[in-house]
Amino acid sequence: MPVRHLDFYLTQKNLASTHPLTTLKDIRLGIDGSVWLKKVIGAASEQYLPGIGGIPSCLRKTIEKELEGFKAASIHPLFVFPGLSLIRKDKPHVNDDLKIPKRNTAWEAANAGKMELALSSWSGSYVVHQPDLYHLVIRILKEHNIDYLRAPYGAGAQLVYLERNPKQIIHAIYAGPDLLMFDVERVITQIDFGKQTYQAISKKSVLQDMVLTDEQFLDLCILAGVDHCPTFPPFSVEGGFAYKSIHELLQHRTGFNAVKAYADSPQVVKSNYVDLFCRMRCAMRHHPILTDEGHVEPMNVIQAPNDIHEFIGFRLPDEVYYYISRGLIADTTLNTLLCGYGVEFSPLCNGEAKEYRAFLAGDIIKMKAQTMALVKSQLHSFFHDRRIAIIHWYENNNVTGTEHVVKSEAAPVPVEAISNWKSSQQSVEKELKKANITTPNFSFALGLLTNPNDAAATVQPKDANGKSAPLMTLQEVQTRHLSKLLQLRSFIDSSHTPLPYGKAIIDAFKAHPSAPVEFQDALFIALELIRAELLTARPYSHSYVKKAVLDDETGTKAVRLISRTVSLIWARFKGTKIWSGPLNRELLAFNSVNKVLTRNLRHLGEALIVEMLLANECQKDTLDFSELATHLPFAYEPSTVLGILVKEYLETLTLSGDINNKDQALQHVEEHIGATSTSSLANSIKEEIQRGFAFWEVVVSAVKSLSATNAISRELQQEFQDANNWIKSRK
Repeated sequence: MPVRHLDFYLTQKNLASTHPLTTLKDIRLGIDGSVWLKKVIGAASEQYLPGIGGIPSCLRKTIEKELEGFKAASIHPLFVFPGLSLIRKDKPHVNDDLKIPKRNTAWEAANAGKMELALSSWSGSYVVHQPDLYHLVIRILKEHNIDYLRAPYGAGAQLVYLERNPKQIIHAIYAGPDLLMFDVERVITQIDFGKQTYQAISKKSVLQDMVLTDEQFLDLCILAGVDHCPTFPPFSVEGGFAYKSIHELLQHRTGFNAVKAYADSPQVVKSNYVDLFCRMRCAMRHHPILTDEGHVEPMNVIQAPNDIHEFIGFRLPDEVYYYISRGLIADTTLNTLLCGYGVEFSPLCNGEAKEYRAFLAGDIIKMKAQTMALVKSQLHSFFHDRRIAIIHWYENNNVTGTEHVVKSEAAPVPVEAISNWKSSQQSVEKELKKANITTPNFSFALGLLTNPNDAAATVQPKDANGKSAPLMTLQEVQTRHLSKLLQLRSFIDSSHTPLPYGKAIIDAFKAHPSAPVEFQDALFIALELIRAELLTARPYSHSYVKKAVLDDETGTKAVRLISRTVSLIWARFKGTKIWSGPLNRELLAFNSVNKVLTRNLRHLGEALIVEMLLANECQKDTLDFSELATHLPFAYEPSTVLGILVKEYLETLTLSGDINNKDQALQHVEEHIGATSTSSLANSIKEEIQRGFAFWEVVVSAVKSLSATNAISRELQQEFQDANNWIKSRK
């Protein structure tokens, strides 16, 4: 919860002191995950990310370098990431009016070869949304046996509780200067592993410099401007404000009295500032924290008011907060439920295609209905009829704008339909050994249901007494979770028999048994997009291509379909250098479709696992929830890079007039992409392209299976067949 300009003020006053890093040796350091991740993202510095989509390719390497720094300094970190947002009283307003023209300017500059202008425009229109990365960061921390926690709400309050705990859970805090709003002695604000130093700010020094009490300092920070409470309107001017003005206002009076003195000001009345100030002050003094006994309670609980829900939000069960803390469910779904509203911001391509917007208003809303129904089903009846609406950026009038209401009955498969599962006689562990894999995946879960007798054995009869025995092992829980997810998305039916789309997955991986594990999620997404008629050879309604590269329509359509398909898997990067090669806005438009689908599938999967746990389908005391969280599907969002590589290669080879001279075409692609981008890849361009073709073959096998049952249109069947015939001699 950054305080506006506080860091600038403290720097100007030179209130931070520098110390040798050795003084932190052997301590347990609590780290505000959002502050630390901002540093990590800044170090990765991937300027081309708004043009290619996906996640920062240097994220893993940069994080691992940081972890090596902590290890070398003998510092034991505990990362605390923020959880849910404080409740909003007003309807959210989605304003992307400034970002959209900047993106257009960036693409115009990029197409004209003016990359400095393009990168400058992108930097002003794009900021990595940290919560979208938390599940990936947690995976990396888990791999390195680093402790982590997602707070029930703000990370700052949780860190303060951990430091003040008599058990000394942590000994010091690394966070932003806004942590000084809480009752702390000091906060570490910077760590420099290169110089082997760190900077810290003493709260006592700050209060002495400002000649303020602890309570007045809190008031000053809120009046300066924090999340959910803007800068005090009378002192907010274009270009900023002066701390001196607020400081003078607080001399000899409290913040509340100071605000009340301006209660009749039109700006204060319009913004309802008195209420905002009071709510934020209470939220800071009584912020909810997760105790070491697993309960969620407000700070200073004895003095906490009875109406805490008015400034924090409706309370959830402690069990749900615990699942948040382990990373099992992201904040997006629960924030939408608690607030009553969700927002859909413009994608990197600007989302101008009618197909994209129709997808948001149709299939995605239905998927959100499934997600919300799952979460609501195990909560208090208060939530069952709670109205939820989604607001899209292109309908952003917060008074009369269109609201897309999420209705449970809109779900293609109701939640009740997945309640009839029971454990069969099959041993998941034995079947995993037969399949020579350690973690269940979609084709494995479907394979257990291929035999009609095996599928029937997993169905709980309607007249059966009592519940099925709880799932005991992690692998059993993972398999049941994937099976239910397949049923929710109509890959299997109510009798647990694979439907055409489920059979397509079985047939595809039967034809390609050695396909990499990352193809599992990608094929699932490909089939969802095929069903939605979005993975096709047809251009979208809003095209960014003025003239096709190839003269013949067959080749143009084939390249479009193939490059879209292969861009569903991610290019593998070394993580030490960034991509700075060609860009493609057409592929970015498709990437936007893939991104919104992947995220909503991930949210659906998270809601499903939490529903299973709350419904006591699992023996919870035997489960490693962190391990469960790090193996949930749909974790990765690929960029357009692999699609660009394949497109460049196919067009270069075709234009050469000699489709047998593949090595020369690869050489031309390498030259066009440039040495920096080529060296950023973990493998050679040839290996990456061949990997893309391998995934194409898996998708083609799935399409053939769908065609055999007439599960897709003849037009789409023909598009894949034509593209596959065209590419055969070019692989």
